[in-house]
Amino acid sequence: MRRFTILHPSGRIAGLVIKRLLSEERFADVQLTLLAEMSEKLAELQGNGRVTIISGSSRDYEAVLTATKDADLVFLAKVDDRKFTPTTKNLVKASKENGFGRVIALSLAGLYYEIPGEFGCWVDEMVGSGRFLPAREAGQRLEQSGLNYTLIRMPALTNWPDVKYVTTERGETFEGVSVSRSSVADLVLKAMADPSFAAFASVGIVQPETAGYTRPVY
Repeated sequence: MRRFTILHPSGRIAGLVIKRLLSEERFADVQLTLLAEMSEKLAELQGNGRVTIISGSSRDYEAVLTATKDADLVFLAKVDDRKFTPTTKNLVKASKENGFGRVIALSLAGLYYEIPGEFGCWVDEMVGSGRFLPAREAGQRLEQSGLNYTLIRMPALTNWPDVKYVTTERGETFEGVSVSRSSVADLVLKAMADPSFAAFASVGIVQPETAGYTRPVY
């Protein structure tokens, strides 16, 4: 049996991940613990024998500690762009007490100033230092934590149903402006299925057809 914890499970990417975790044969042995501030949004999962829902905030250390007890993997399904990165701090601290070693976390394209040209300038302006500074701090915390982390850097998100994407490593130029939530969910699931996939890595994800645009394509 594998035990996965998801923080912020009510978001759209998390919803896609959860749906596939509960329906695909390769994840049939997975038990889920979901830490949600608005657990009422997860009403359709109530009563599922493979799902435990805990009401609480990822900014509350005791809640994170409870939700990650016996976890094999933790998925942070929301960019930690709050000042002082409370969620990532709690996650790293809880890993030392609870002993889990695998973390997958969502983050922002542009984290390392890796987007060139006009679109890169637009991203810096639109996202702003108010989000980028804590997101960069959160990324550094994971990179320095000793955890087997996968950081997923996302550009503008779309609701396109297709799963189609390419990835880039840290240090490579980020080419493209958009990616579907379905594609991000697929990348998360690959990392969930294989702990060695994108291990100790910061991965950019983008739909290749959007390369060359200067604004997000929806």
